[in-house]
Amino acid sequence: MKAYLKLIGILLLPLAFVIWYANSPVQIPPPEWKLSKMKALTPNPDTEEVNRKTSETSMTSETSKTSDSITASLPSLPDSSAQRILFFGDSMVEGLLRRMNSYAYANGHTITNVVWYSSTTEIWAKTDTLRYFINKVKPTFAMISIGANEQFLKDVGSREPRIRQILKALGDTPFVWIGVPAWKEDTGINDLTQRVVGKSRYFDSRGLTLMRGRDHMHPTFSAACEWMDSVAVWMASPKTAHPIRMDKPTDGEKHTYKTYALQPIRH
Repeated sequence: MKAYLKLIGILLLPLAFVIWYANSPVQIPPPEWKLSKMKALTPNPDTEEVNRKTSETSMTSETSKTSDSITASLPSLPDSSAQRILFFGDSMVEGLLRRMNSYAYANGHTITNVVWYSSTTEIWAKTDTLRYFINKVKPTFAMISIGANEQFLKDVGSREPRIRQILKALGDTPFVWIGVPAWKEDTGINDLTQRVVGKSRYFDSRGLTLMRGRDHMHPTFSAACEWMDSVAVWMASPKTAHPIRMDKPTDGEKHTYKTYALQPIRH
C-alpha cells in the first residue's frame, strides 16, 4: 500500500509544478542552444604521410624479397671474360692440367699450373707456397685439387682449419675445388671439404667411373680427360657460384702453359 502512495506522489509532483508555473508570474527562460558546423573526420596529413611511407617500405621490402627469390632461381650466365687461372694441388692436378690447358686456350684464358707431389691441405696451409704463387700470378680465378693423400686419415676433422686457411689465402678470388676421384671409400675428406667450401664450389668426383693407371689410384690420361670434361661442364653451369666460359676444345691440339712441379717435402 505504501508503494502505491509513493508512486501516486511521484506522478502528482510534476502536475503540481505545471499548475503552479502556469499561474506564476515568474518566467524561466529556455536554454540557449548554439549550433556549430562540425568538420568531417579526415586523416592527419603528417600521420597519413608516415603511414604511406611505412606501407611503401613494407611493399618494397616484400618486393625485394620476391625479387631476390626470383633472381636466385634464375640461371646465371657464365662470366665470358678471359680469366687468369691458378690451378694448384697434389698429383691429381697433373692428369687434369693437360686437358685444362686446352680448355684455357679455347676460351681465351691463361693458366698457371702448380703440381705439388704428395702434398696435403696441411702442407699447402702451413707453408707460404700458395701465397707466393698468388702474388706471382695474381689470379682472377682459382682451381684446386687437394685431398688424394688424405683419404684415409683417422682424424680427418683436423684438416678443417687447414682448408679454411687455404680459402683465407685466396681471399675474394672465385674458385672451384675438384674433389678426389676416390678409388676406395674415404674416411671423410670429400664430405668435409664439400661442407667447408660449399656445394656450389665443390665438384664431387666420387660418382665418376674412371680407368686407373698402374698404381690403381691415378686416372689414365684418357680417363683424366673425361674427368676434366665433366668438371668443365659443371664449371660453366649455374650450379657453380661463379661460372666461367668453358666451351669444349675442338682443335684436338695440345696447348701448354707454365707448369711448376714441386717435389714432396722430406720430413
